[in-house]
Order: sequence, then C-alpha cells, then structure tokens
Amino acid sequence: MKGKTTVLHTRTRHNGDNLPLLTHLSTLSFSLLCAGALLLPVTAQSADDNKSQLQSIQQNIAEKEKIVKAQKVQRSKLLDQLQSQEKVIAQASRQLRETRNSLSALNNEITQLAASITRLEKQQQQQETLLSQQLDAAFRQGQHNGVQLLLSGEESQRNERILAYFGYLNDARQQSIEELQKTRQDLDQQRNALQQKQQQQKSLLAQQQGQQDKLQQASTARKKTLSALENSLEKDQADLVEMRQNESRLQDKIAKAEREARERAAREAREAEKVRQRQAQAKSKGSNYQPTQSERELMARTGGLGRAGGQALWPVRGRVEHRFGEQLQGELRWKGLVIDAPEGTEVKAIADGRVLMADWLQGYGLVVVIEHGKGDMSLYGYNQSALVSVGAQVKAGQPVALVGTSGGRGTPSLYFEIRRQGKAVNPLPWLGK
Repeated sequence: MKGKTTVLHTRTRHNGDNLPLLTHLSTLSFSLLCAGALLLPVTAQSADDNKSQLQSIQQNIAEKEKIVKAQKVQRSKLLDQLQSQEKVIAQASRQLRETRNSLSALNNEITQLAASITRLEKQQQQQETLLSQQLDAAFRQGQHNGVQLLLSGEESQRNERILAYFGYLNDARQQSIEELQKTRQDLDQQRNALQQKQQQQKSLLAQQQGQQDKLQQASTARKKTLSALENSLEKDQADLVEMRQNESRLQDKIAKAEREARERAAREAREAEKVRQRQAQAKSKGSNYQPTQSERELMARTGGLGRAGGQALWPVRGRVEHRFGEQLQGELRWKGLVIDAPEGTEVKAIADGRVLMADWLQGYGLVVVIEHGKGDMSLYGYNQSALVSVGAQVKAGQPVALVGTSGGRGTPSLYFEIRRQGKAVNPLPWLGK
C-alpha cells in the first residue's frame, strides 16, 4: 500500500504542477490574440501613410514639371524678345553709322564753303579797293574831259595819250565793276548754300541724337532681357543641350542657304572654269589670255581660300579670347575663334566672295556667312549689325558687319569660323600676321 500511495501522490503532484502550465499557455495565447488585434490597425495606417506620401511626391513632381514647362515657355518668349531687340539695335546702329558718315561729309562741305566764303570776301574787299582807286583817278582827270579834247581840235601827242588813258581807265573800271558783281553773286550763292548745309547739319544732328537714344533704349531693354534670360536658364546640362541645338540650327541654316544658292554657285563655278581653261589653252599655244575685270572677280570669289598660308586678312584686330579646339563645355569644343574688339568696330571679309547668309541665329546672334567657292566659307557672328545683304558680292577687306554682343554675348566680340565642305577647320593658318 505504501508503494501505491507513493505513486498516487506522485501523480497527484504532477497533476498539480500542470495546472500552472495550462494557465500560462492560456495567458500567452490570449496575449498573442490581443497583440494581433492591435497590429492590424497599425499596419493599415502605415499603408495609408505611404499612399499619402506617394501622392504628395507625385503632386510635387507635377508642380515641378509645371514650373519647368512655364520656365521653358518664358525662356522661349525671352529669346524671341532678345532677337527682336538685337535686330532693333542692328538697324539703329547701322542708321547711326550712316548718319555719322553723312554728317562727316557735310561738315567737310561746310568747312570748304566757309573757306571759299572767306576767300571771296577777301577778293571782294580787294576789288572794292581797286574800283575806289579807279574812280578816284577818274575824278582827278575830270577836268580834261575826253569829248572836250576831241572838240577842241587839238591834235597834239599829249591829248592823244590822255584820250587813250581815258579809254583804258573806262575799260578797267567796267571790268572791275563786272568782276565785283560776279564776286558778290558768288558770295551770296555760297552764303545761301552754307545756310542750307548748316540747316541740314542741324537736322542730321537731331536725327543722330534720336538714333543714339533709340540705340540706348534698345540696349538697356536687351540687358534686362538678357538678365532675365540668364536667371531662367538651367546650367550645365541645359547649356550643353542648347549648344548642341545651336550648332545643329547653324548647320541646318547654312545647308538651307547652300541649297538655295547651289544652282547659282554651280553656274558661276562652270563659268570660272571656262575662263581658266581659256587661260590654259592660250598658255599652251604660247600666248596670254587676259581675263576681263568681271572674269577676274568671278574667279576670285569662286576659287576658294586655297591652301592655308597666312594669305587671308584678319576679320577684326583684337585679343583672341577663345581658339579653335579649346574646350567649350563638356565634350563640346570651340569650332572657331572669339576675338574681343570694341563695339561698333568694322568686321571685314577675309577674302572675295558672295554673301550666303545674313540673319539672326540663336547662340550666334546676327551672323554673316560668305561663300568663297569650292566649298569654302567664312562665318562672322555676335554682330551688332550687318552691312551687307544676301547675294551681295564682297571684296577682301570690305566691311560686312559691326562688332557687337548679339546672341546673348556678354562682352563685345566677334565669333569667326572657316568651313571647308561644311566642316569647321582651324582658321589661324589662313590668317596673316
């Protein structure tokens, strides 16, 4: 019995120990259930927060895209505005230059007229003195009237001399009177002409002042537009993209101008080649063919720039700020020269040719392109004004534009390129010392 009792006690003890274990498991299960119930709303709230945050980001992106789009529209308007203002500056500066030239020529004419009037006044004074002396001499001889001497019947040698003297005196006096009258008429005419020239000068000065005011106003407006444009520009990548686009626009513009002028250029090239053949045939026969002036000009403007040997003129003199091949931005490099020069300085053609293009182009401003034949051309950018029009024939050294700051350039300078078969090449080897 003792053994059974012991076993029973043992089981009873073990069963008593199991009660707390069951209680603990029940409590843990209830806790987990409650925790699960609490976690469900927290997880749903996090998902809602993420959605809200995503919507906020998307809204910010949409607003940023809207701002960027508005900036692009504003920038496009500013570029159009800049183009219009720089065209106004180009026209005003050209008119101002022409007015100054006219005023200079007029001032020379006024100086010459003033000198001529001074000379005529001196001549008039001398003629009046001479006539006064002649009249005085005639008065002194009044007692010996020529008619009385003839009627007196005296035939002496003395009387004949006196009569001859009277004749000479009358002739001289009449000539002096006529010369004096002509001098006075010339003097009146030149004084009237001087008055007209001075009035014209006054009008030109007023016109010049108006043109200067217009130029100043356009320049001020351009600076404001340029400042606003710079503030709206995206830097680095945007500039890089724009430079590529500017280069592409320039290529397209030149290509279009070449297509339009191709038929004429081909015709002129054939005509020039015929002249060269006539020269060669004459040389082979031991004679010499002398081309006409027009034929020489034709060969000069269609013969190309030839080999680079420092034979071409500099388009403008000044400090070379950028050279061909220098880094522009990123992988982009300068395809020409940037030469600093005072605003309004004449830009000259480097060789004979014909104007292929004279127009405003984004990034280059007012551009003049001259074709020289055989696929060679020279390009002049950043100009304040163009002095030539498309199709015009130009000679080496002829002014074709004025140095400016168009195209958004900050300081007055010239952008200059030489292109062969449409490809930009280093222009320095062609330019003289």
